[in-house]
Amino acid sequence: MPAKSPVTLEMVYELVQSIDARTSRLEVTMEGQVETTNGLVTTTNGLVTTTNGLVATTNGLVATTNGLVATTNRLVEITDGLVATTNRLERNYDRIDATLLVMKDRMSDLEQRVASIEVRLEVLTRSVESLIQKVNILTDEYQSISAQLKRLEARFDRMEADRLERRVSVLESKVSELENSGRN
Repeated sequence: MPAKSPVTLEMVYELVQSIDARTSRLEVTMEGQVETTNGLVTTTNGLVTTTNGLVATTNGLVATTNGLVATTNRLVEITDGLVATTNRLERNYDRIDATLLVMKDRMSDLEQRVASIEVRLEVLTRSVESLIQKVNILTDEYQSISAQLKRLEARFDRMEADRLERRVSVLESKVSELENSGRN
């Protein structure tokens, strides 16, 4: 076996030392990378948990949104019902308004008729009052004439009394006719 050269061993030794130093540095680097990887795994797990929480929150928001949509749909139905009710009320109001206009016209006609009747009643009242006054005058004259006839009867003879009696009868019948015409 050939003899080994001291330079070669020394070079091998330096080479081994160099490899050992590099391996140590690689080990340190690897340990850092392991720690970094472990940190990344922890961070990833945290992100997974956060993502799961966000998914749950999103699901809750979707459920809330669905509830709001259902509520909105119910409100739309209620609003449609209120619109229909309002339309019916408006039609009823229009019918009532038309009826009131007709009634107003009729009331105007009735007011005109009542005013006309009041005028006629006033004329009739004046006529009746005039007739009553005339009847009262005639009654007073009748009583006066009757009293005078009684006095004259006592003075004149019987024949003259008969003639006067006939005149009184005629006057009485005229007064009766006037009274009867005054009542009608």
